[in-house]
Amino acid sequence: MTHVKHTNLFVSSFLLLGLTAFAAPAVSAPVDTDNDGIPDLAEKLLGTDPLIADTDGDGQNDKADAKPTELDNPIIQTGGPATIRILSAKVEDNFDPSTKKDVSDHLEIAISNDGKADLKGLKMYLTLTDDTNAKTESIYRDLSGVTIAAGKTTALHFNLDGVADWTAAQTHFRANENSMLYTTPSPKTLKLQIAANGEAPVSITFKKDAGGAELAD
Repeated sequence: MTHVKHTNLFVSSFLLLGLTAFAAPAVSAPVDTDNDGIPDLAEKLLGTDPLIADTDGDGQNDKADAKPTELDNPIIQTGGPATIRILSAKVEDNFDPSTKKDVSDHLEIAISNDGKADLKGLKMYLTLTDDTNAKTESIYRDLSGVTIAAGKTTALHFNLDGVADWTAAQTHFRANENSMLYTTPSPKTLKLQIAANGEAPVSITFKKDAGGAELAD
């Protein structure tokens, strides 16, 4: 009886070791940097930002949003006379005046405060249209971290190295690396609207020529 028990123990141990040796390896979960429920690889296909859970800024998580790269303009179209003025807006041929060198193409907005009080509570709405196939993207940004002193000008930059928390950023904001601005070579039309608290918005329309990815000129 003792011999039989030892044999059964040996066989059971052998089978257990065999099953362990041939068990399927553990599969790691796909990377989801912004924890929005969409893996980074899928965000690339969808055109959404892998570092920001709400790409278009409408308050909805990208996974719950039926159109995560499109939203209607939420900026109120009425208000007092605008003291903010858009001096220029461009997405190519960017230049750093401090280093005297070209820099990677990105959305750059120069704005001035023509009023007698500091400007705060800025809101921005941007639409991007592919001139070849009429596909559109749109984003809304709360730029409440920005303050423009009375009589002063400033430049706002939206690039891949910018701050993802738009409400905290002051001059450099995160741009979506999967936007068609970066991923398609077609010519594009951009329409930008900015408003300060209590003021009517101001707008500008500008173009991006046909070309490759947004790289340093």
